[in-house]
Amino acid sequence: MSRPAPTTPMGGRGAARALAWLLWPRIRGLRNLPRSRDRQGRLRYVVLAVFALGFMTGGFAGARWLFTQFLELEVLAELLIGRVLDIVLLFFIGLLVFSNTIAAFTTLYLADDLPLLVSSPVGPARLYLARLVDTWTQASWMMLVFALPILAGCGPVLGASVGWYVALPLLLLPLTVLCAAVGSILTMALARWLPAQRTHDVLLVLAMVGFLVIYIAFRLAEPERFLEPGGFADLAALIGSLSADRGPSTPSDWVVDSLFALLRGEPAEAALPAATLYLAAAAACAVGAWLARAVYLRSFTRAQEGRVEGEGLLRRLLGPLMDRRRPPRVPSSVVDAFVARDNRIFVRTTGQWTQLLLIAALVVVYLFNFKYFRTLQATGVIGDRGLFFVNLVLGGLVVTTVAVRFLYPAVSLEGRAFWAVQVAPITPEQLLKAHVRWGLWPLMALAVGLTVASDLIVGLPLWMIPTSAVIAGVMTWALCGMGVGLGATAPRFHEANPARIASGMGGVLFMLGGLFYMIATLALVGWPLSALGYWMETGFVPRPARLAQLAGMVLAALALTAAAHVVPMRLGARALRRREG
Repeated sequence: MSRPAPTTPMGGRGAARALAWLLWPRIRGLRNLPRSRDRQGRLRYVVLAVFALGFMTGGFAGARWLFTQFLELEVLAELLIGRVLDIVLLFFIGLLVFSNTIAAFTTLYLADDLPLLVSSPVGPARLYLARLVDTWTQASWMMLVFALPILAGCGPVLGASVGWYVALPLLLLPLTVLCAAVGSILTMALARWLPAQRTHDVLLVLAMVGFLVIYIAFRLAEPERFLEPGGFADLAALIGSLSADRGPSTPSDWVVDSLFALLRGEPAEAALPAATLYLAAAAACAVGAWLARAVYLRSFTRAQEGRVEGEGLLRRLLGPLMDRRRPPRVPSSVVDAFVARDNRIFVRTTGQWTQLLLIAALVVVYLFNFKYFRTLQATGVIGDRGLFFVNLVLGGLVVTTVAVRFLYPAVSLEGRAFWAVQVAPITPEQLLKAHVRWGLWPLMALAVGLTVASDLIVGLPLWMIPTSAVIAGVMTWALCGMGVGLGATAPRFHEANPARIASGMGGVLFMLGGLFYMIATLALVGWPLSALGYWMETGFVPRPARLAQLAGMVLAALALTAAAHVVPMRLGARALRRREG
């Protein structure tokens, strides 16, 4: 039922009631969630909850083990645990401020309902506080999932009471609110002078590049060496040196001081830092509301300038170079025309091509961690052939992850323009073939590059490198057809966010189907590859009957690959043809 917008002045019961009206749609959405008929959505929430619970359990167990090791240092144990908690909180504070800054661009400037709300009789301060709740909800869940179990891990080690565990989330709550308020203030300050859409894109790029740099620095530091018997003392000395010159009091210090005061049974001493934390959060919200009154309407007007329709950040950055290229050639077929169209859309859509930075980060993480398989190889746990198959499976999983993000939503992203495709002189088979051709060569380059680089890192025999490259390329061809075809069987033309399309039940089934296909294919070619390796080492040639069996297994793997590509494509084309009828 529609409700009139409040017109009461700011302050008192009127302000609280106005804020409640602005939050009412979100509250009703949460109330209606249990009665929703979207079974896929509810199942997705259940799966995510299970994964989050598993991660929290693992984080708690790991933190408890580390803090238990600190007890061996006796006098320094409490100091070291406090410094670890302080470092963890400082890290998450920086992460929360940055993520809230990015999220606030969407909630304060880029949301679809903002033009209606700004033109209604709602004050900027009330609108800011309501959107601050949305920003906090979107960006602060990581504190609960990641930081809370790490902090709780010191409770059993230090003999904390039940009240201590109750006080822990109550101390983290104002800390997350403080980070959300600071992030939204930074957003309004940036949007006052810079267009919101462009600044949002730049921050996303910086976030991805920053993650990549931090991860590389973390891996080069080799933190696992501290877990060795001789390295644990170095870790304790490193953490202890961080407490030599403690700087000015920070919100993380307030949380740690309050927690340790509660551990010592001194609630009166814990009240002062806790009260300071709550007052700081309230003061940050008040400053944000005051700043919203001063600059929000002007910054919102600047945000509407946006960017030129269809012009992405990549096009603006590389505009001079792209303008110098030769005129595009005339497509030789309808499929080539659609491939050229997809290329232009990809370049112009910032939300699409910036995902390439995530892929680069994924590749770096993969290659940095694959070198640790050398240890298994050196100890004899797994041989060269085992590493050969492990590399193909893991590389295939990377390709499947990229395909579910870019190829599975390809048909759904036609959106409302799909009616133009239906009346165009193109068949559903040609449309699906165009999407496959668009993503096949980049994914094949990724798969072959990952496989060859991993083989070289672990030092596999020379004959395995081209063999693995061929198998990776063939499996990529099958996965591309499977992703595009399954995505066309149940397209979601109403959904514009490819990440949501990929996270649906269809995307999960595609990933499971791709994993099953890779395991079945490698199981079929495993015996022939072993025979090939034995022939390369000894020159032994099996009997004709055995050669026939090996050839039959290779042909079965090729038939399975063809079926994995062709069958989903035909099913997808049939589903699209039914829509035409």
